[in-house]
Amino acid sequence: MRPLIKYLSDGEVVRVHEKALEMLENLGMKFEGAEAREYFAKAGAEVSGQIVKIPRSIIEEGLKTVPKREEFVLYGRTPHKDVHVKDRVPSLAAMTMATHVLDPETGLRRKATDRDLALITRIMEKLDTVTIASALVTPQDVPMAASDWYTWATSIKNTTKHITGGAVGKEGVRDAIKMASLAVGSEEEFLKRPFISFWVLTMPPLRVDENTSNVLMEAAVHKVPSVISSGGILGMTSPMSVESALVHTHAETLACIALSQLVNPGAPVIYSSYVRSMDMKTMCINMSSPESIIMKVGMSQMGEYVGLPTKMPANLRDGKVLDAQAGFETGMGGLAGALSCDFIVSMQLDMDLMVDFADMIYSDECMQILQRMARPLSFDDETLAYDNMEEVGPGNTFLETDHTFEHFKEEIWMPRYMERGTWENWEANGSRDIRKVCAEKVNGMLKELEDHEILPKDVRDAIDAVAAGSTEKAKNIKR
Repeated sequence: MRPLIKYLSDGEVVRVHEKALEMLENLGMKFEGAEAREYFAKAGAEVSGQIVKIPRSIIEEGLKTVPKREEFVLYGRTPHKDVHVKDRVPSLAAMTMATHVLDPETGLRRKATDRDLALITRIMEKLDTVTIASALVTPQDVPMAASDWYTWATSIKNTTKHITGGAVGKEGVRDAIKMASLAVGSEEEFLKRPFISFWVLTMPPLRVDENTSNVLMEAAVHKVPSVISSGGILGMTSPMSVESALVHTHAETLACIALSQLVNPGAPVIYSSYVRSMDMKTMCINMSSPESIIMKVGMSQMGEYVGLPTKMPANLRDGKVLDAQAGFETGMGGLAGALSCDFIVSMQLDMDLMVDFADMIYSDECMQILQRMARPLSFDDETLAYDNMEEVGPGNTFLETDHTFEHFKEEIWMPRYMERGTWENWEANGSRDIRKVCAEKVNGMLKELEDHEILPKDVRDAIDAVAAGSTEKAKNIKR
């Protein structure tokens, strides 16, 4: 059995769920989109203006039809990149929307470009622990109104792994599906194995704007997964208590799950949350504060309770560079995520605003450690090794036994970049810190991947044409 960390008792999980249902029924949710309100009204919800009071029965019916984690497959573009959630192997999911990078040559912070995104995505394609290769950065050198379209295009062209991204309204969803379909030959083929998913971000407290509900509904129509996430901020868009934040965050997620199922029963959903705290001195949002991590674990428990795959941003660091602070934040959030959720959103620094190419290598190395720590123990004859103990006997060594030789590679995790040798060897190798080691590795990868293309030119051109044609359309979509 995979080890799990829990902050909520079983009874507390039930209480959060019941309070969330009470909140939806009595306080309601503000849905700014008329079409979303119509779906709820037809199902029997009380609609007054933009406030929708959702009875328990609608939520419970939605939870019956939404696909459960034990049957959930997160598709890659190719089958060997699929993730079977029931296997319960935690993995990394790239966060999205960072605006800056640390230049891999100069080490200086600068705005992210479309070329950066292409190279970053190619690197993620090579990292075994990354299963969701979303756009870590939003290019700042493309038309901003259509940045989502350009981001989708570049991501789809450079990875065969699953991609999660944002969209602007129904048109944005349709065009992302169109670009993904080009990569596999047709929309029919894409819909058999939808290898993209869409962020659905509520606007706490208890509000969903029209653009967001349109994205959710259009994704549901096509049965493309939605990653539903509420991102309340303690004391700002959420009451100043972890407990209350868990309740309204869960309530917002339940309301969106219900809407997806009203539109198309069986539409797939991933349960997520960006609930976090804010530093009351600097007024900056904290992605890796202790209370933020506690809430991610709590929300993972709530997602588990309703039977859905969970994706939590447990490994986004507030540290600006890959230093001791960022290292501690990686370990703290990473371990909490590995022992609570399925997908750990990661690989950004500076409060999720910046990407360091070297950090991608570091994060992959750390995730290997976390996967080892999350691996269940198996007490069988082979692992208990009583025969081996009998063979060696008291006071002797196991170093030369067959059992040691047969098992050491799987039993002991071996680093590629972290230092485990003597001081003298470390000094002889240049006294490099972990960032320098990872930077050297990623710079070598960048040279190898500079001209690496995974789709034919005509397909790449067709995908680019969809993005290029979106600029005027994007300006006219209500946000």
